[in-house]
Amino acid sequence: MDIFSLNTSKKRILIIGGGFGGIEIARRLDTRQYEVLLIDKHNYFTFQPLLYQVATGGLEPDSVAYPLRKILKKNKDVLFRLTEVTSIDQVSSKVMTTIGEIPYDILIIATGAMTNFFNMVETEKNALALKSVTDALNIRSFVLQKFEAALLEKSKEEQKRMMNFVVVGGGPTGVEISGALAELKRHVLPHDYPELDISMMEISILESGENVLDVMSEFSKRKAKDQLIEIGVKLLLKQQLKSYDGREAVLADGTIIETSSLIWTAGVKGNFPAGFDATSVVRGNRLLVNDFNQLVSNENIYAIGDVASMQSGAHPMVAPVAIQQAINLAKNLNRKTKNDRKKFVYKDKGSMATIGRSRAVADIKFLHLKGFFAWLAWLFIHLMLLVGFRNRVIVLFNWVWNYLSYDRAIRLIIRPYKKN
Repeated sequence: MDIFSLNTSKKRILIIGGGFGGIEIARRLDTRQYEVLLIDKHNYFTFQPLLYQVATGGLEPDSVAYPLRKILKKNKDVLFRLTEVTSIDQVSSKVMTTIGEIPYDILIIATGAMTNFFNMVETEKNALALKSVTDALNIRSFVLQKFEAALLEKSKEEQKRMMNFVVVGGGPTGVEISGALAELKRHVLPHDYPELDISMMEISILESGENVLDVMSEFSKRKAKDQLIEIGVKLLLKQQLKSYDGREAVLADGTIIETSSLIWTAGVKGNFPAGFDATSVVRGNRLLVNDFNQLVSNENIYAIGDVASMQSGAHPMVAPVAIQQAINLAKNLNRKTKNDRKKFVYKDKGSMATIGRSRAVADIKFLHLKGFFAWLAWLFIHLMLLVGFRNRVIVLFNWVWNYLSYDRAIRLIIRPYKKN
């Protein structure tokens, strides 16, 4: 018995990665033509845009995660196996995993991205990242543990170091987690820790560029700055981190920031298994593909989403790109002849970022929104993109409760954070 097969004579399409692109293409491939097998090291899909809310106590992790088997339940001919990939053997068309070798006819790599510390080894060791549910839970426990420890600390200088939060990176993730921390400072922590002088808590965004949300419109960049400053977030623009040892953040100009709480959101890079030579990999550690998402170096391998970089021009590392590439690739693979294939063309439907309670910015084609209406648009779109009716209901309830009560109820240190 083949544990990876339905024992059919169809060609096998093997998909690595159960993220936005992986689940989209798994659901759309024609199982009358192909045997489809999806593998991932987790048995759940993670809705990454809301991880920062898990990190700051607004949502529970199961609100932003959904079982892969349940997602694929309607596609009974799509198989799922829980395993971790160790390498890819392109010569024998096999993927090496922790549960054995899996042969394939067509391989689709949808493994997404990982945090990029740009070879700053000491910083990587001491900073917190936010790319997974585990990371989000680590940050939540870390933040709460810092305040519990500050209560017991007699030195005001050390208390200030514990409550000085530096977020490196002014992209959407950096802006959103900074805004959420500012909301905690304004509405939650003074009630939880009345013995502490919460005014000592500082939240700073350290950004090497001239603006936060640099990929958005000039209007949104300007309004995002204004709203961040309004809620007490300090902007350290045109500043670059040189090193961080867990107690001091040293900037490129020699400035030293006393902090034991640094969250890194400054960059990501493609994340794929071993088995590809340098000719297949381009800047950002991404696999080089043609306009059909086909690896330039191997016609039987495709890559979609953050891990792929097209010869004709790289696309932003965001979920809509992965979803649209998955849809286009599924259509191409389902077509009878290669001559009918369509090149991928990205349709940018806009971008948005939330900055806190009733604060956000949004660029939707030629429409630019800020404040309450941008915030409502952000809530609605993210609610609709969530997988599963139950998750939508729970998230909506939490958002309504948080809005009405000025509270974030999920402030539990269930699994204490410890440095590796």
